[in-house]
Amino acid sequence: MTSPKQATTARSGQRFYSWRGENYWSVTTIIGGGIPKPALINWAKKFTAEYACDNIAKLNALLAPDADGNVDRDGAVDWLKGAAFRDRDRKAELGTYLHDATEAYVLGKPFPKWPPIVLPRMRAFERFLAAYEPSYEATEASVYNRTERYAGTLDAILTVGRGPHKGRKFLADMKSGKAIYPEVSLQLSAYRFAEFVGLPNGDEAPMIPVDGAVGLHLPETGGFDLVDVQADEETFRAFLYVREVFRFTSETSKAVLRGTLATDEVEVAA
Repeated sequence: MTSPKQATTARSGQRFYSWRGENYWSVTTIIGGGIPKPALINWAKKFTAEYACDNIAKLNALLAPDADGNVDRDGAVDWLKGAAFRDRDRKAELGTYLHDATEAYVLGKPFPKWPPIVLPRMRAFERFLAAYEPSYEATEASVYNRTERYAGTLDAILTVGRGPHKGRKFLADMKSGKAIYPEVSLQLSAYRFAEFVGLPNGDEAPMIPVDGAVGLHLPETGGFDLVDVQADEETFRAFLYVREVFRFTSETSKAVLRGTLATDEVEVAA
């Protein structure tokens, strides 16, 4: 079962899924907006500073005065501000390669030739497939919870075909960052407790039950780690709490200050 990603729309920079005329908040948007991430701020500052140092020639070129002596400072700032997002978008392309590799594996076809930028990760993914011989029941499936009003796109539901976990069916998520972070538990819990899968033909299929959840970590250096992730009623309840924090910050907070009831204006001496 493969369901293409449903069309998502940005609303104030936030993503939601549309299905049968109804909108559902994106799972990743809920988690991103509902959990404080101080480490992310420090990472962005460090990344931008390192990017400026590594690309100082281009930065100097952007700041060089033109024939009239004008400097495009705003352009240089925008270029630096977008550096982290451009890096994120390049890494997001890894998902396309993982999908291509999974499809080739399922169909028994040779793997495509990987570009150098993703080669270590893709070789590691090939080793994972060879070691565990998983059978895939769903890939990139869009799942929905109509009761709780959220949706998301899971990476895979697979059954291990080899090794000590043979026969177990897992909800799996691929991660390519430096580490797998605890928030993946909320993400996988939300997917696991979805109510239905949105099929390409517009039908709805019941969510596929699984035995557990795993995160497949594919770091830039190569190799892989298959991490057991808690995704049960406890972590799903935590996800719903996070959703309410997200709801407050994105919606409720805009109307809680209801106007001034009285003002004591103090005249300041000149």
